[in-house]
Amino acid sequence: MAKSEFERRCVELAVDRTRGASELARFCLKALCDSALQNPAGAPPDLRRLLREQAAALAAARPSMAPIDNLLSRWLRDLDALPEEDLAALRQGASEAANRLCRISRVAVERAAAHAARLIGAGKTVLSHSLSSTVLTVFARLGEEGVTAVISESRPLCEGHKLAESLCGWGIPVTLVTDAQLGLFAGQADLALVGADSLLADGSVVNKAGTYPLALAARDQGIPFYVCCESFKRHESTTDPPPLEEMDPAELDAPERPGLTVRNIYFDITPARLVSAWIDENGVRRGE
Repeated sequence: MAKSEFERRCVELAVDRTRGASELARFCLKALCDSALQNPAGAPPDLRRLLREQAAALAAARPSMAPIDNLLSRWLRDLDALPEEDLAALRQGASEAANRLCRISRVAVERAAAHAARLIGAGKTVLSHSLSSTVLTVFARLGEEGVTAVISESRPLCEGHKLAESLCGWGIPVTLVTDAQLGLFAGQADLALVGADSLLADGSVVNKAGTYPLALAARDQGIPFYVCCESFKRHESTTDPPPLEEMDPAELDAPERPGLTVRNIYFDITPARLVSAWIDENGVRRGE
Protein backbone atom coordinates (compact mmCIF):
# COMPACT_ATOMS: atom_id res chain seq x y z
CA MET A 1 0.00 0.00 0.00
CA ALA A 2 1.42 3.39 -0.94
CA LYS A 3 2.17 5.73 1.93
CA SER A 4 -0.38 8.22 0.63
CA GLU A 5 -3.10 5.53 0.66
CA PHE A 6 -2.27 4.64 4.26
CA GLU A 7 -2.35 8.32 5.23
CA ARG A 8 -5.76 8.61 3.56
CA ARG A 9 -7.01 5.75 5.71
CA CYS A 10 -5.63 7.39 8.85
CA VAL A 11 -7.56 10.55 8.01
CA GLU A 12 -10.69 8.53 7.28
CA LEU A 13 -10.33 6.84 10.67
CA ALA A 14 -9.81 10.11 12.51
CA VAL A 15 -12.84 11.88 11.04
CA ASP A 16 -15.25 8.92 11.04
CA ARG A 17 -18.44 9.68 12.99
CA THR A 18 -20.72 6.87 11.79
CA ARG A 19 -18.97 3.61 12.65
CA GLY A 20 -18.55 2.21 16.14
CA ALA A 21 -15.31 1.24 17.82
CA SER A 22 -15.47 -2.44 16.81
CA GLU A 23 -15.99 -1.60 13.15
CA LEU A 24 -13.17 0.93 13.22
CA ALA A 25 -10.84 -1.57 14.89
CA ARG A 26 -11.50 -3.99 12.04
CA PHE A 27 -10.97 -1.12 9.59
CA CYS A 28 -7.50 -0.67 11.11
CA LEU A 29 -6.71 -4.36 10.81
CA LYS A 30 -7.76 -4.30 7.15
CA ALA A 31 -5.46 -1.34 6.52
CA LEU A 32 -2.54 -3.25 8.08
CA CYS A 33 -3.44 -6.39 6.13
CA ASP A 34 -3.29 -4.46 2.85
CA SER A 35 -0.09 -2.71 3.84
CA ALA A 36 1.62 -5.99 4.72
CA LEU A 37 0.82 -7.38 1.28
CA GLN A 38 1.38 -4.27 -0.83
CA ASN A 39 4.14 -2.23 0.77
CA PRO A 40 7.30 -2.22 -1.36
CA ALA A 41 9.66 -2.82 1.58
CA GLY A 42 12.45 -5.07 0.36
CA ALA A 43 13.61 -6.66 3.62
CA PRO A 44 11.79 -8.13 6.64
CA PRO A 45 13.23 -5.64 9.18
CA ASP A 46 12.04 -2.72 7.03
CA LEU A 47 8.55 -4.17 6.69
CA ARG A 48 8.32 -4.89 10.43
CA ARG A 49 9.39 -1.35 11.29
CA LEU A 50 6.91 0.15 8.86
CA LEU A 51 4.01 -1.99 10.08
CA ARG A 52 4.77 -1.10 13.70
CA GLU A 53 4.82 2.60 12.83
CA GLN A 54 1.52 2.28 11.00
CA ALA A 55 -0.12 0.40 13.87
CA ALA A 56 0.98 3.15 16.26
CA ALA A 57 -0.43 5.83 13.95
CA LEU A 58 -3.79 4.07 13.72
CA ALA A 59 -4.04 3.62 17.49
CA ALA A 60 -3.17 7.28 18.09
CA ALA A 61 -5.90 8.46 15.69
CA ARG A 62 -8.76 7.34 18.01
CA PRO A 63 -7.43 7.19 21.59
CA SER A 64 -10.88 6.89 23.21
CA MET A 65 -11.54 3.54 21.52
CA ALA A 66 -9.98 0.63 23.41
CA PRO A 67 -10.62 -2.12 20.81
CA ILE A 68 -8.36 -0.37 18.31
CA ASP A 69 -5.44 -0.40 20.72
CA ASN A 70 -6.26 -3.90 22.03
CA LEU A 71 -6.66 -5.59 18.66
CA LEU A 72 -3.64 -3.86 17.17
CA SER A 73 -1.55 -4.83 20.21
CA ARG A 74 -2.61 -8.44 19.75
CA TRP A 75 -1.79 -8.21 16.04
CA LEU A 76 1.68 -6.85 16.87
CA ARG A 77 2.31 -9.82 19.16
CA ASP A 78 1.38 -12.11 16.28
CA LEU A 79 3.71 -10.12 14.04
CA ASP A 80 6.60 -10.66 16.46
CA ALA A 81 6.06 -14.41 16.30
CA LEU A 82 6.49 -14.59 12.52
CA PRO A 83 9.70 -15.77 10.80
CA GLU A 84 12.55 -13.28 11.04
CA GLU A 85 14.11 -13.50 7.57
CA ASP A 86 11.43 -14.70 5.14
CA LEU A 87 9.80 -11.63 3.57
CA ALA A 88 7.05 -13.55 1.78
CA ALA A 89 6.15 -15.48 4.92
CA LEU A 90 6.11 -12.23 6.90
CA ARG A 91 3.73 -10.60 4.45
CA GLN A 92 1.41 -13.58 4.38
CA GLY A 93 1.53 -14.15 8.12
CA ALA A 94 0.82 -10.50 8.96
CA SER A 95 -2.13 -10.50 6.55
CA GLU A 96 -3.55 -13.75 7.91
CA ALA A 97 -3.19 -12.53 11.50
CA ALA A 98 -5.17 -9.37 10.71
CA ASN A 99 -7.92 -11.33 8.97
CA ARG A 100 -8.09 -13.84 11.82
CA LEU A 101 -8.53 -11.08 14.40
CA CYS A 102 -11.27 -9.52 12.29
CA ARG A 103 -13.12 -12.84 12.32
CA ILE A 104 -12.64 -13.21 16.09
CA SER A 105 -14.02 -9.70 16.62
CA ARG A 106 -17.08 -10.34 14.46
CA VAL A 107 -17.84 -13.61 16.23
CA ALA A 108 -17.49 -11.88 19.61
CA VAL A 109 -20.00 -9.22 18.55
CA GLU A 110 -22.48 -11.85 17.38
CA ARG A 111 -22.18 -13.82 20.61
CA ALA A 112 -22.52 -10.72 22.78
CA ALA A 113 -25.62 -9.71 20.80
CA ALA A 114 -27.13 -13.17 21.25
CA HIS A 115 -26.67 -12.96 25.04
CA ALA A 116 -28.22 -9.47 25.07
CA ALA A 117 -31.21 -10.52 22.97
CA ARG A 118 -31.94 -13.41 25.32
CA LEU A 119 -31.69 -11.10 28.32
CA ILE A 120 -34.03 -8.49 26.83
CA GLY A 121 -36.67 -10.88 25.57
CA ALA A 122 -39.81 -10.23 23.57
CA GLY A 123 -42.18 -7.30 23.60
CA LYS A 124 -39.91 -4.76 25.32
CA THR A 125 -39.42 -1.06 24.65
CA VAL A 126 -35.69 -0.40 24.36
CA LEU A 127 -34.12 3.04 24.78
CA SER A 128 -30.76 3.56 23.05
CA HIS A 129 -28.23 6.30 22.35
CA SER A 130 -25.58 6.62 19.62
CA LEU A 131 -24.83 4.15 16.83
CA SER A 132 -23.25 0.87 17.90
CA SER A 133 -22.75 -2.05 15.53
CA THR A 134 -23.22 -4.39 18.49
CA VAL A 135 -26.51 -2.78 19.51
CA LEU A 136 -27.57 -2.91 15.87
CA THR A 137 -26.87 -6.66 15.90
CA VAL A 138 -28.95 -7.04 19.06
CA PHE A 139 -31.91 -5.34 17.40
CA ALA A 140 -31.46 -7.53 14.32
CA ARG A 141 -31.96 -10.57 16.57
CA LEU A 142 -35.03 -8.95 18.17
CA GLY A 143 -36.66 -7.97 14.90
CA GLU A 144 -39.39 -10.59 15.14
CA GLU A 145 -39.81 -10.42 18.92
CA GLY A 146 -42.28 -7.53 19.03
CA VAL A 147 -39.86 -4.99 20.49
CA THR A 148 -40.15 -1.24 20.01
CA ALA A 149 -37.33 1.30 20.21
CA VAL A 150 -36.77 4.85 21.36
CA ILE A 151 -33.64 6.16 19.65
CA SER A 152 -31.86 9.46 20.31
CA GLU A 153 -30.49 11.52 17.45
CA SER A 154 -27.01 11.44 19.02
CA ARG A 155 -25.97 14.94 18.14
CA PRO A 156 -24.14 16.79 16.75
CA LEU A 157 -24.00 14.66 13.59
CA CYS A 158 -27.07 12.59 14.42
CA GLU A 159 -25.81 9.08 13.78
CA GLY A 160 -28.91 7.89 15.62
CA HIS A 161 -30.84 8.59 12.43
CA LYS A 162 -28.96 5.73 10.77
CA LEU A 163 -29.82 3.38 13.63
CA ALA A 164 -33.49 4.39 13.47
CA GLU A 165 -33.55 3.87 9.72
CA SER A 166 -32.08 0.37 10.03
CA LEU A 167 -34.60 -0.62 12.69
CA CYS A 168 -37.51 0.64 10.61
CA GLY A 169 -36.22 -1.46 7.73
CA TRP A 170 -36.55 -4.54 9.95
CA GLY A 171 -40.11 -3.65 10.90
CA ILE A 172 -39.26 -2.45 14.42
CA PRO A 173 -41.41 0.55 15.45
CA VAL A 174 -39.12 3.48 16.33
CA THR A 175 -39.61 6.77 18.12
CA LEU A 176 -36.77 9.18 17.29
CA VAL A 177 -36.06 11.87 19.90
CA THR A 178 -33.48 14.54 20.60
CA ASP A 179 -30.81 13.67 23.13
CA ALA A 180 -32.38 16.13 25.56
CA GLN A 181 -35.61 14.07 25.59
CA LEU A 182 -33.99 10.85 26.79
CA GLY A 183 -34.89 11.61 30.39
CA LEU A 184 -38.52 12.09 29.41
CA PHE A 185 -38.72 8.79 27.56
CA ALA A 186 -36.79 6.72 30.11
CA GLY A 187 -40.00 6.42 32.07
CA GLN A 188 -41.76 4.93 29.04
CA ALA A 189 -39.12 2.27 28.29
CA ASP A 190 -38.46 -1.13 29.82
CA LEU A 191 -34.68 -0.79 29.63
CA ALA A 192 -31.80 1.19 28.19
CA LEU A 193 -29.20 -0.51 25.98
CA VAL A 194 -25.96 1.00 24.70
CA GLY A 195 -22.69 -0.18 23.25
CA ALA A 196 -19.30 1.07 24.43
CA ASP A 197 -16.18 2.53 22.94
CA SER A 198 -14.15 1.42 25.96
CA LEU A 199 -14.75 -0.37 29.25
CA LEU A 200 -12.53 0.77 32.10
CA ALA A 201 -11.02 -1.60 34.63
CA ASP A 202 -13.64 -0.71 37.25
CA GLY A 203 -16.54 -1.29 34.84
CA SER A 204 -17.12 2.35 33.96
CA VAL A 205 -18.16 2.93 30.36
CA VAL A 206 -16.65 5.29 27.80
CA ASN A 207 -19.26 5.96 25.13
CA LYS A 208 -20.79 8.75 23.07
CA ALA A 209 -21.44 11.88 25.13
CA GLY A 210 -24.99 11.67 26.44
CA THR A 211 -24.62 8.10 27.71
CA TYR A 212 -23.97 9.24 31.28
CA PRO A 213 -27.18 11.34 31.43
CA LEU A 214 -29.10 8.40 29.95
CA ALA A 215 -27.76 6.11 32.68
CA LEU A 216 -28.76 8.64 35.34
CA ALA A 217 -32.25 8.87 33.85
CA ALA A 218 -32.54 5.08 33.74
CA ARG A 219 -31.55 4.81 37.41
CA ASP A 220 -34.01 7.56 38.39
CA GLN A 221 -36.83 5.87 36.45
CA GLY A 222 -36.05 2.42 37.81
CA ILE A 223 -35.22 0.72 34.51
CA PRO A 224 -32.07 -1.37 33.86
CA PHE A 225 -29.15 0.13 31.99
CA TYR A 226 -27.33 -2.52 29.94
CA VAL A 227 -23.97 -2.22 28.20
CA CYS A 228 -23.27 -4.69 25.38
CA CYS A 229 -19.88 -4.97 23.71
CA GLU A 230 -17.09 -7.42 22.94
CA SER A 231 -14.42 -8.02 25.56
CA PHE A 232 -11.76 -6.41 23.32
CA LYS A 233 -13.19 -3.09 24.51
CA ARG A 234 -11.73 -3.46 27.98
CA HIS A 235 -9.20 -0.72 28.70
CA GLU A 236 -6.40 -2.55 30.48
CA SER A 237 -4.99 0.38 32.45
CA THR A 238 -6.04 0.43 36.10
CA THR A 239 -4.93 4.03 36.58
CA ASP A 240 -5.59 6.52 33.79
CA PRO A 241 -8.75 6.45 31.65
CA PRO A 242 -8.31 7.03 27.92
CA PRO A 243 -8.46 10.63 26.72
CA LEU A 244 -11.91 11.81 25.70
CA GLU A 245 -11.70 12.94 22.09
CA GLU A 246 -12.81 16.48 21.29
CA MET A 247 -14.00 17.17 17.75
CA ASP A 248 -14.42 20.25 15.58
CA PRO A 249 -16.59 22.87 17.35
CA ALA A 250 -17.98 23.81 13.94
CA GLU A 251 -20.14 20.67 14.12
CA LEU A 252 -22.33 22.49 16.65
CA ASP A 253 -23.03 25.34 14.20
CA ALA A 254 -22.86 27.84 17.07
CA PRO A 255 -22.65 31.61 16.57
CA GLU A 256 -19.23 33.24 16.73
CA ARG A 257 -19.19 35.80 19.51
CA PRO A 258 -16.45 37.37 21.62
CA GLY A 259 -16.14 35.44 24.86
CA LEU A 260 -18.02 32.39 23.53
CA THR A 261 -16.18 29.07 23.82
CA VAL A 262 -17.66 26.06 22.04
CA ARG A 263 -16.78 22.57 23.26
CA ASN A 264 -17.52 19.37 21.33
CA ILE A 265 -16.31 16.49 23.50
CA TYR A 266 -17.54 13.29 21.88
CA PHE A 267 -17.38 10.86 24.78
CA ASP A 268 -18.32 10.72 28.44
CA ILE A 269 -17.69 8.21 31.22
CA THR A 270 -20.62 6.44 32.88
CA PRO A 271 -19.73 5.18 36.39
CA ALA A 272 -19.98 1.44 36.95
CA ARG A 273 -22.51 1.99 39.76
CA LEU A 274 -25.08 3.00 37.13
CA VAL A 275 -24.65 -0.16 35.02
CA SER A 276 -27.17 -2.92 35.64
CA ALA A 277 -25.31 -5.51 33.56
CA TRP A 278 -22.34 -5.80 31.23
CA ILE A 279 -22.89 -8.17 28.32
CA ASP A 280 -20.09 -9.57 26.18
CA GLU A 281 -19.37 -12.73 24.21
CA ASN A 282 -18.86 -14.65 27.48
CA GLY A 283 -22.30 -13.87 28.89
CA VAL A 284 -23.99 -11.45 31.29
CA ARG A 285 -22.33 -9.97 34.36
CA ARG A 286 -24.72 -8.22 36.72
CA GLY A 287 -23.95 -5.01 38.56
CA GLU A 288 -24.17 -4.82 42.30
